[in-house]
Amino acid sequence: MAGDGRSPTGRRVVLFPFPSGSHTTPMLQLAGLLRARGLGVTVLHADLDAPDPARHPGFAFVSIRESLPDEVAAAGPDPAERMLGLNAACEAPFQAALENLVQRRGAAGGEPVACAVVDAQWYRMLGAARRAGVPALALGADSAAAFLAMLAATRPRADGHAPVQGTFQ
Repeated sequence: MAGDGRSPTGRRVVLFPFPSGSHTTPMLQLAGLLRARGLGVTVLHADLDAPDPARHPGFAFVSIRESLPDEVAAAGPDPAERMLGLNAACEAPFQAALENLVQRRGAAGGEPVACAVVDAQWYRMLGAARRAGVPALALGADSAAAFLAMLAATRPRADGHAPVQGTFQ
């Protein structure tokens, strides 16, 4: 844990960026804005493409200690399948880490967790936060075009149009 992320307001926000630079950067920018407003910030993160705590000394960093199957950890040709695999592999560890933060802060008389902000790619974490008793919202770091492209990426395969067999022999 780099820094303790303590706040003068006595409130803490937990952030969970998706493990990709284009998703982590906006989440850490939001963390800086929240910190500037007096909130404590804890960044939960997957070990895959983890942020560097030394570059953000005002935040507390906690790994969810997930265990990823090799096919999920490797960046494959289908980003939607990878997102589904990451969500499945990280849901329980995220919930356990969030529950641990809630219990630890309450037992030690520390800052209560006010809410969780998860990347919109972590769609299963919204339910996990609810089960942990923490209000949550999703931050969409993608552009509208990228979101639509991701949704459409699996459709040709599902409809039997891809991969095209026998055309490049």
